Amino acid sequence: MKKFLLTGLIGFILFTDIAFAQTRICGIGVNIVKDPYNKKVFVFKILPDSVASKYNLPEGAEILEIDGKKVKKLDINQISNLIRGEEGSIVNLLVKYNNRDESYSIARAKFILPENKETKFDTHWKQVAPINKRIEPIPQNILNSMSKKWYSEVVPFTNYWLNRKAEFKNGYNACMTYSESEQNVCLINLTNREINKTAHDEQLEVQENMLRQQTIQNSLNAVNQIQMNNNLYNINNNLRNINNKLPY
Repeated sequence: MKKFLLTGLIGFILFTDIAFAQTRICGIGVNIVKDPYNKKVFVFKILPDSVASKYNLPEGAEILEIDGKKVKKLDINQISNLIRGEEGSIVNLLVKYNNRDESYSIARAKFILPENKETKFDTHWKQVAPINKRIEPIPQNILNSMSKKWYSEVVPFTNYWLNRKAEFKNGYNACMTYSESEQNVCLINLTNREINKTAHDEQLEVQENMLRQQTIQNSLNAVNQIQMNNNLYNINNNLRNINNKLPY
């Protein structure tokens, strides 16, 4: 299959904009993303044991208003500032989920972001996958509501890497069935093979981009040539009309 956006994915890019970047936060415990084209704002992920999870705020819900303020024209930082606040204070959200508008009044609470402990699998996988890209399943409600352009940029990329990760996990699990002395050799071979595959995919992507640009340029050249032919035809036509009107 085609490998989409192996380098330089935007924002959904890859879902890199989040509401909470600090270690200790007073808010409701959600990660949010914004469609860069239709400007819709979504709850991408509910953090474990957060107040948002206790109020059953659904992942993938589109946020329409925060405390009566429409969010479409706001950036991620402005939206996160509206969500955060003093402990015990209430934030009122109007969201759209499965084509229904729903209201939530959630009491803000202090929480600590869960520590990201790196496993042996993570150590090997991060050598294979794109750096600083969120590769997680996209909630269905976001898939149903996102713009076509954002969908085309994000979904093929995400699905491709989720499949790659699942395949890598299968190989990793197979390596772990070997004796301890053989495990490391197996994991090194597995990781190197996947690193080479990623490099090959990136090279293919560069070549495809060059071919795509060349195709676009050829199309523009063809359009320009047609336009020039039309202009010449119109000029000759005008000359004939002038000649026909000249007295002899």
